[in-house]
Amino acid sequence: MAFAFFTLGGKQFWEDRFFYNGWRIQRSCLTGKYRLLDEWDIRRESGTLVHCQNAFLHFIEVYQLLRPKQKAVFLLHGYGQSKDKFNKMTKQFEQAGFMPIAVNMPTLRVGFNALVEQIDFLLKNLKDIQEVNFVVYGFSGLVLRKVLAKSWGWRRKMKIGRIVAINVPNRGALWGQKLSRFPIISNFLGSAVQMYIPDLAANLPDFPKSIEIGVLTSWNPLIRTILKIMPRSLQRLLPEKKESFVDGAKEIFAVKFWGLNFCSSQKVITYCINFINTGKFKSAQKIKKL
Repeated sequence: MAFAFFTLGGKQFWEDRFFYNGWRIQRSCLTGKYRLLDEWDIRRESGTLVHCQNAFLHFIEVYQLLRPKQKAVFLLHGYGQSKDKFNKMTKQFEQAGFMPIAVNMPTLRVGFNALVEQIDFLLKNLKDIQEVNFVVYGFSGLVLRKVLAKSWGWRRKMKIGRIVAINVPNRGALWGQKLSRFPIISNFLGSAVQMYIPDLAANLPDFPKSIEIGVLTSWNPLIRTILKIMPRSLQRLLPEKKESFVDGAKEIFAVKFWGLNFCSSQKVITYCINFINTGKFKSAQKIKKL
């Protein structure tokens, strides 16, 4: 029996393997050990996957956990980030009637194919969900492109709704190609960073044409001003807006943003919820601010 206490972070070392109504089972990418967390990220059990699954079944009865909402939204963060990026968005998706699933991925510690397998495994093991939607930020959009092409077995029990792709480097980025040449830097960033190389990103399967996709890109006036005075050789290494475009996207919006966490912007959150709900970023629906 594990001592119930808040986790001490380490979000780049733990990957989500199971999710149900706020509870999650995670696996350490260093030791292979599993742990069961409740909806407040308090560790309730640890050990093998089977041990944590059995413990979860016990807690379902003890706490009389309700069934989740039938429409889910996967929130997948960018490279080197964590699920905390979506804290504000998660609460508002829940208010809008969805089951938000903010997934933690150790992007700095495992390879690209391991991340694809993680998301595929989560989807296969979802319970009581009839529809799944996606909000992907940056690098995770590349992961989702391969997930949707890799396995469709889980679609027998649920359908795919809509996708919001935020600042996804669909055509890669030159900085990824440059940094991958330096072993010290690439070892720190992890092997998955190689998927930023334009040729590798271009070879990934495209998003399925049958799914409605909305594209959001951000632009910061301050950064744009700084870029103008930088040497052209450095400007070419930074992402460009066109790299986020998706062929066949239903809508493409560029959003002005001054802050650090684009996904915490109330305007961006409203756009995401509107598109998942209606297929349009701007609609008559009003989102309550927190």
